[in-house]
Amino acid sequence: MKLFLADTSIRQYRRRDGRVAFRLRSYLMIETTTTFRLSAYLRNISGFLKLSAGTLVPLQEFGVSENCIYRRGVMMHDFRAFGIASLNVIKDDVGVLRLDYHISFTGHPSEEPDFIQVHVPLVGRGTAKDRMGIAASTTPARTREPPGAAGA
Repeated sequence: MKLFLADTSIRQYRRRDGRVAFRLRSYLMIETTTTFRLSAYLRNISGFLKLSAGTLVPLQEFGVSENCIYRRGVMMHDFRAFGIASLNVIKDDVGVLRLDYHISFTGHPSEEPDFIQVHVPLVGRGTAKDRMGIAASTTPARTREPPGAAGA
């Protein structure tokens, strides 16, 4: 059973701690002759993003919706993945996304893990200041004044 992603654009954002967040929001597509509860049979999912400079960004969080749309022999689930890396500059680029997964209905050893590996666009987001790598440590932290504290 092969899985694939509908959209592979990965967005990059500068976090408050200065590191860069990589976010993928897509649809996980599964070609199948019937529907099934994916969470009951998806034994494992892991992955990483390889940047053009060779940096590996492990994907730390994954989310797959329980509900799906089933049409034309394909189950479609909402899918999200998230990773963090330390980068000086956020730039539009091309990377390689690899997702390893294991769907098993019986637990039999013949149901081996599989993977998706695809070239992906890396899209930089944020202000020019955020994209150029002015780290959070070099800029003062934004603080909120409590209500009524202004002019006190």
